[in-house]
Amino acid sequence: MSAFPRAVAEGWHPIASVRQLGARPLARRLMGVPIVVFGGADGPAALIDRCPHRNMALSRGALRGGAIECAYHGWRFGGDGRCTLTPGASEPARHAVQALPIVVRAGLIWTTLAKSPSSEPFLPDPVAARGYDTFLWPVKAARARLIDAVENLLDPAHPHFLHAGIVRARDVRRPVEVTVRVRPTFAEAVYVENARASALMPRMLEGLRVASIGRFFPPATGQIAFEGKSGLKLAITVFFTPETDSIVRPFAHFATPKGVAPAFIKEALLRAFHIPVLAQDRAALRKQIDDIEAFGAPKYALGPLDFLFPAINTLAAGETPEPSDRTATVEL
Repeated sequence: MSAFPRAVAEGWHPIASVRQLGARPLARRLMGVPIVVFGGADGPAALIDRCPHRNMALSRGALRGGAIECAYHGWRFGGDGRCTLTPGASEPARHAVQALPIVVRAGLIWTTLAKSPSSEPFLPDPVAARGYDTFLWPVKAARARLIDAVENLLDPAHPHFLHAGIVRARDVRRPVEVTVRVRPTFAEAVYVENARASALMPRMLEGLRVASIGRFFPPATGQIAFEGKSGLKLAITVFFTPETDSIVRPFAHFATPKGVAPAFIKEALLRAFHIPVLAQDRAALRKQIDDIEAFGAPKYALGPLDFLFPAINTLAAGETPEPSDRTATVEL
């Protein structure tokens, strides 16, 4: 039985961006399974990262004309996993490497370990929508538990402390009405703020913030969005890929409405502001899993601001939650 929740175990996950493909193969893991990703003759390819001859990782090898060459004996394999060359033999060996299904969407290379996968990965708006300036940020893999990493993105409580002065002001709070919606395919929390943010980053990038929104889509996609009077100001959609039960590789998609500011300036500003935020989150998640392992297992208490945590666990498990709506008032 998989150690991962069912929707995660059977879902599509990004393993690299198209732009990351180059002259060398990429070594990746998906839920503990070693995978090699490379540009094949017919496009991006993903194989189980083990040569069937002597078990050498194919990612240690080289790319030759759209095939991957094992560093040990030079056997070559195409994107479909079939051996195309066995040096010293008149014909290639009949052995093959398991090839994984590939879908390219939103500049990302997606695969799945499911025996009967769904037709394609789900991309929430505005990832697949037009009319936005977008950029993709493949983030380095980090030590974290998958659900903890997702919940960290969507958690409204920690920015006052972990990102004080950057995302939220530590000692400035205002009453905020929250509407929590849970549906069979997603969950969201909408925070009606109607205020100009007090922290540095949102003051510079947003102006008046009407609402902030946190959303979760199974198997492991989190999204935070910020709206002003004219609509969406910024949406950050993060696809979390579980490399192992303690390593997560995020792929972040940023979207802003097209406007006066050039896209490259907005990208530079967003990256600059999020570098320290990302470093703080990575450090916290690393310490969190270290502390969990010190006790042998997690033991979570549900707090009054943990609006999406139950739904994240239910949807990730492949279960269908009952539709519900509720409101609350908190201070953010």
